[in-house]
Amino acid sequence: MAEEAVTEVDDPFAHTTLPFRMAEMTLTRPIPPQYPLAEPVNTLRREWMFHTKLLRKEWKREHYVTVVFGLVAFCLGSISTELWGGGNARLSGLDGVLAINGFQFFQILVSIICWGWFAYQAWILFPIMRVHAMSLLVMWNALYGAQIFFHRTNPTFPLSINLADMMEGTLILLIVFFFLFFFWKAVVETRDLHVEVHHLHEDVRVMEASLAEHSLRGWTALFGLWVLLVTVSSWAGLHHVAAYGDDNIGFLVVHLLTGLPAIPLLLIVLWYPQRMLGNQTVVRTRAAASASLEMEDGPSPEKKKISACPECGQSAKVALNATGELTHPCLASGCNTVVVIGTSCPTCDATMPKRIACSGCGVNAPAMDYLPDQEAW
Repeated sequence: MAEEAVTEVDDPFAHTTLPFRMAEMTLTRPIPPQYPLAEPVNTLRREWMFHTKLLRKEWKREHYVTVVFGLVAFCLGSISTELWGGGNARLSGLDGVLAINGFQFFQILVSIICWGWFAYQAWILFPIMRVHAMSLLVMWNALYGAQIFFHRTNPTFPLSINLADMMEGTLILLIVFFFLFFFWKAVVETRDLHVEVHHLHEDVRVMEASLAEHSLRGWTALFGLWVLLVTVSSWAGLHHVAAYGDDNIGFLVVHLLTGLPAIPLLLIVLWYPQRMLGNQTVVRTRAAASASLEMEDGPSPEKKKISACPECGQSAKVALNATGELTHPCLASGCNTVVVIGTSCPTCDATMPKRIACSGCGVNAPAMDYLPDQEAW
């Protein structure tokens, strides 16, 4: 009975609201370990199994309705007799808009309305991912803009590449992938901080188990797949319009086959970090969080002279003694004796750990990290 009680107290996931855990996922037919890349592939399969079960259990009607609106918007914007007729290349701007007949113009308006509703629902359903949801939609459209520049003077792109004509499109691609990388980095670093704060434990093995339970390998693979799908979809759609029109619909089919799955995949990319981190988190990189704290608190030269939390800047009691050893007041209840880090308290015999928990944000960091570099050195 005592052992069971200890197990329940030490369980780092006892507070979780999940109906099941990622560690409980088992594959019926795992790839044997003798095959190359067997372990990474099995890990992805287990995480995707966890995603699928959690999605089926927790997605509500509004999630599926949002997906339907996105699919309708994509189809209405991609399938039109305007593409089959070829249009008039001599018309542009307002004259080109006025040349569209009534039904096709109505189709464009309905597509815009459906996209607007899709974006609004993404804003409502994923409150901590709102800015990122809008930025991903902007990046998706920016990929189309890059393909327009690539196909402007070369309808068969990427054949017959002329580097002099690729400057604008390449610049847009670099900007897009720069922001996509920082979106991924923001989610990963916010996950790390979430584990450090909400799953803090003195046992390193328990912390590692918590980090494994919050693994983002499967999510990262899905995000990479989404980037690949929207990139291929944008290229195929522009390639069909620029090079072939109604003579060959193969590229239009590729555009649809890659663009339609990107709609629900985008919602999954937004949903999973939201479900993992909760509604009170701000998804941003550590550098952005540090900059935000500095802007709120203002520059303070005194902060460089005292020990402080490496995450939130909360002042700490870590100090250097005359011999250059790190010290901190004893953590035992009722004892305030200054103790060298990693040694026993001379008053109560309690061991001073080498990692100190911040009283402000709860991050458990090595005592050395609480001192500025110039003092620690």
